[in-house]
Formats: sequence, structure tokens, C-alpha cells
Amino acid sequence: MDVKYQVFVSSTYEDLKAERRAVIEAILNLGHIPVGMELFNANDETQWDYIRGRIDECDYYLVIVAERYGSEKKGKSYTQMEFEYAIKKKVPCISFLLHEDARKAWPRDNVEFEKKDNVEGFRKLCGQKLVKFWKNADELGMQVAVNLPALVKSKPRTGWVRADNVPSTSVLNEMALLSDEKRSLQQKVNELSASEDLVIPSEDIWRIRRLYDEDIEETLGFVVEEGGPTRLLNVFLDLEIVLINDPDIHDLVDHFKEAIGFDLEEYQVETVMDRFVKYALLEADRVGDGRVKTYYLNPAGKNFMMYAEEWKSRQSAEKSQATASTT
Repeated sequence: MDVKYQVFVSSTYEDLKAERRAVIEAILNLGHIPVGMELFNANDETQWDYIRGRIDECDYYLVIVAERYGSEKKGKSYTQMEFEYAIKKKVPCISFLLHEDARKAWPRDNVEFEKKDNVEGFRKLCGQKLVKFWKNADELGMQVAVNLPALVKSKPRTGWVRADNVPSTSVLNEMALLSDEKRSLQQKVNELSASEDLVIPSEDIWRIRRLYDEDIEETLGFVVEEGGPTRLLNVFLDLEIVLINDPDIHDLVDHFKEAIGFDLEEYQVETVMDRFVKYALLEADRVGDGRVKTYYLNPAGKNFMMYAEEWKSRQSAEKSQATASTT
């Protein structure tokens, strides 16, 4: 799902117009939403409440610091107040400070000499969090383009999605029904396992053993890592949580990477999924030129999930019993 994040951009304004443009452009190019107060004259309590509200709505906070401290309220600049408020609200922050080399050549009319101590104090305060340095507007834009995605990855936030990308009520209801069905099947497995009355059909025993003997490395021509092969039986069972939602190929690529640990191309995922289709555990909707669009569990696949979990449980119990008898 395409998630966009709101990014609050804080700084003094008159001296950093070009730098703010570079930062806002970088944020937009990343597909996110910049929020800035450069056209807002923050000089009373109501306006400060408004600024705090905007920070509350944002997912990330960036501050640009050069050689001006900015307009103040009760002896503290609004830029510093914004920074401290973002920290208080635990909004992930990056401070972009003017590099020491660039400070020496910074235009004198953009320097508040009378507030030098305030500027130094604020730079020191920013140094308590993540800090990056810049020498000109172009370099600042590149710093944002590189470091904002890194911050998003290390400190993920809620973000925003388009309304038409959010699952509809009917889809959510269907997912709830499928989850209920999964719980019902699991309960059936538990009950039958407890009574040892579950009889695994011979054709499912055959499928289980074939998938147990095959591995994803052999299927895709990979080298088996030190931990041993990744058996297709385990891969199939690991897919249960995503298969209940009838995933398309893009969902499966994400699941293989995040849940199973394989960063695969679409055609490689299709190769693996087609093995399960071959064993009549899945159905595949194909459109247009025959490209697989959606996979879903058929009734045989749903029963196989139950039988395979039971088979693994029995194998584990037998192994534990054998180990105990030899000690």
C-alpha cells in the first residue's frame, strides 16, 4: 500500500527561502507531504496553538538551521519552540545544520550577530538528536532525499493513504469471515489431535512428503545456506496468513521478503506458487496474456493445511519420544 507521510519543515524564513524550496522539492519528489509555516506570522498564543496542531498531525520533523535565531516568544525562537515540541511529542526528527566551512562565508546580512549565543545554543540542542550538515541549497536537498527515507525505515509511522486504497467494508467483512474460518479449522485440528482420531488421507500424505522433500533453493537454483534447505512444505504453511486474503503476485513478493526471508522477483515467486498449483492445493486466476494475478486456496488446500500441521506435530512428537528413549 502506497503510504505518504507528512513532514514538518521548520526554519527561519527570509534567510532560507532557497534552502526551504530545495527541501520541500525533495520531500515532494519522495512522494510525501511537506508542511511549512513560512507564510505564517507566528506571534500570538492562538497561532502557536495552530503550529502545535500541525506538528501533532505530522509524521516527521525537519529543522534547518543557519545563522539566524528567528522571531521569539518570551525569549525563545519559534523555530526552537517547534523543535522542542516535536521532541516532546516524540516525532522523529532530523536537524540540518549549516556546515562550519559554509558558516565562514555565509552572507553577513543573513547573520544575527546580536543573537550569536542563541544560535550556538540551539545548534547544541539540535546535536542531541540526529544531525546532518549542508553547505548550499542543492546539497541540503540531496541530504533530505537520502536521510528522510532512512528515518522512515528506522522509525516507521502511521502515514496517510488514499481513500480508494483502503479496503472497503465488504472486503474487511470477508477477511473477518476468512479469519473465523481459519480459527474454526484450527479448533478442529486441536480437537481431533487431542483425540488422535484425525486420519490423514493417503493422497495428502503423498503431497506432504513430496513437499517436505522439495526445497525452495532447489526449485529456484539457489545455493543452500548453512541453516539447511527451506522446505516447500514449510513455505506453504508460512503462506497461510496471506493466502486467506487471495493475494496477488505483488502481495506474495512482499510476503516472501518480509515473512519468509527471500527477496525474489515476481517470476521466481510464480515458479514457487506454481508448484503448489501443480499439487492441486491452490487455484490461480489468470488474465490477459496468462499472467498470474491472484492465488487462492481451494478446498483441498484448506484441508491440506490442517493435515500438514497435524503431520508436523506428530513428527515432532515422535522425534521427541525417540530422543527421550535414547537418553
